Amino acid sequence: MIACCTFDAELLGPTFEQHPELSVDVEGIDAGLSVPLRLFFWARGVAGDELRAALRSDRTVSAVEQLSSTPSGTLYRSIHDASLPTVAVYNAAIEHDALLLAATSEGDGWNVRFRIPDRNKLSAFCSHCEQIGVDVTVASIRDHDAAALDDEFGLTPSQRELLMLAWDRGYFSIPRDTSLSELAAEFDISQQAASERLRRGLWTLVSKTVCEDNAIADCESC
Repeated sequence: MIACCTFDAELLGPTFEQHPELSVDVEGIDAGLSVPLRLFFWARGVAGDELRAALRSDRTVSAVEQLSSTPSGTLYRSIHDASLPTVAVYNAAIEHDALLLAATSEGDGWNVRFRIPDRNKLSAFCSHCEQIGVDVTVASIRDHDAAALDDEFGLTPSQRELLMLAWDRGYFSIPRDTSLSELAAEFDISQQAASERLRRGLWTLVSKTVCEDNAIADCESC
């Protein structure tokens, strides 16, 4: 089952307060015996020097290092102390067999998409988060027990391939780092064909996520 939730977590909160224009996309997250929580994330919208200074003074961050920089964003690795409620949320996710698929934030909460076995596990996970002191809002639930990961949004292989290339090349960045004609050339198709394929893929993604009308009554208590 795929769940999309918003967590009112303070992770990177002071940095977002300093830079409201910041947007963050999580690349990966893990933990170990000596590292309570380690986050890999792409940051966009703020100049590197300003962001590094903000992150180093952020009370929710124990250590931070810049790993890479591209025209469309900068990759950071941050370490977080065990006392941070977000660490307890991450541990609760593991306890309830939740697998992170994506996480983003623009300072108004963390929008997280994850795979979890069933609605009972999701409800228990949400309750656990509430006990920790982190509010959770369930946005949507998709039952995909029998579906393959590659087909969870109903995209065709060609749509998925074009969307992934558009993302990697910075087509969705502001300003754009590539053009539709350049994307089309890489697939050896016309610009019109690329435009139609991209629009169909985006329509499918939006219809299956943002505009999905799935019942979430079983988790309203979250």
